[in-house]
Amino acid sequence: MLMLEIDGAWEPQDFVEVLRSTESFYYKLAPVGSRRLRGLPYWLDDDYYMWGSARYGGLPFEAALDQINQRLLERARYETPSYERLRVDRIQYASPGGIDLLGIGKVFETIANSVGRIKVYFDEAHLRRERDTQASLDTELKRLQVEKERETLQSLKIRNAQEALALLDDHPEVHDALLPLLVRDQDALASRIAERKLISANVASGDREGG
Repeated sequence: MLMLEIDGAWEPQDFVEVLRSTESFYYKLAPVGSRRLRGLPYWLDDDYYMWGSARYGGLPFEAALDQINQRLLERARYETPSYERLRVDRIQYASPGGIDLLGIGKVFETIANSVGRIKVYFDEAHLRRERDTQASLDTELKRLQVEKERETLQSLKIRNAQEALALLDDHPEVHDALLPLLVRDQDALASRIAERKLISANVASGDREGG
């Protein structure tokens, strides 16, 4: 079971984006738990590789990634057997509250580790900003610091994606294509962590958990 701790005031869009991002991240790695997997994961067909060249009609890079992620997610929802599907076990809306999800434990560990690293990043960034304020740094230095933090966060999301892809080491041919999509999956999660709406992610055993 993946347990997401939430806090603060959530809007419907927060739930939509967090659950969709988690689901998209999850289904890219779900084939690792499949007892019937032979060869390539079932949702990696020729359509998937179109994004590398066509970019879906010249869309901006992030918009192209969103289109690919949506197509893969729809395919994965249809193809994934019931015992591997991501399921919502409980949502408790309070301050604090939580979202409990059931699925493959090994994949949940990867997602929880990714959320944990991003949480540490924002905690440390908050402390740095406090120190910067106390030191009365000039505007230009603050601007450079913000740019540096943004670059570091992107590097962290890439690291999380690379660790996730270790679950698919039997299929190294898909790593390069999946990497930017897994990075994009983390954007909505990182935004809610930065807003202190998504507090933590932990893995616990569940009676219906697979893998």
